Amino acid sequence: MSGSGLSRIHILGAGAVGLLFAAHLRQAGHPITLLLRTQAAVDRFERQGCRISVVNDWMRANPARSRLLAPGEPIASCAVDDIQAETPASTHAAIGKLILATKAQDTLRAFADVRSRLDAQSTVVMLQNGMGAFEAIQRELYAHAAAPAFIVGTNAHGCLRRAGDEFSTHHTAMDTCRLALRPAVAGSAPPDSALELLTALGALPLDVA
Repeated sequence: MSGSGLSRIHILGAGAVGLLFAAHLRQAGHPITLLLRTQAAVDRFERQGCRISVVNDWMRANPARSRLLAPGEPIASCAVDDIQAETPASTHAAIGKLILATKAQDTLRAFADVRSRLDAQSTVVMLQNGMGAFEAIQRELYAHAAAPAFIVGTNAHGCLRRAGDEFSTHHTAMDTCRLALRPAVAGSAPPDSALELLTALGALPLDVA
């Protein structure tokens, strides 16, 4: 998959939601970099093989898929590897496509750590359930500066991480994800990266629209 020619997507927030979308995007051939809080977390990720595991627990509630499982049969995890990881401050390299999947209350602090790596040709997808995060970023960080394109999303997929499985996510409920491109403050056309990222997400088997 590494030779796909697709541009890299960075994911800030390696919780259950961030890992789910990172795994599916990587499986679709997109180069992925996780932005982890500390170098210790990067080291742990590299020691376990630069791999994300997804357990599709939603299959038990799906009438068609559940017939394929014997009573009590565990659902095998799907492992996706060849994923990079770094801390936000480990390089000054530009980020063209960013998925922000932190908890809503952590958004402003986390985003401030990568702001210098974004420009007007970048696109940011915000995958947090909650209100006010986009407005806070605009108010605190872009009141007097050119901003990247922003796509605001609502994610209804059920997913969780379990203790001891730092880079594994359990996809517990298959649902939908809805995205909306926010109009630019200056009224300019969105960058190419916005359409590319919307296309990439829309092609995933996660009912993204």
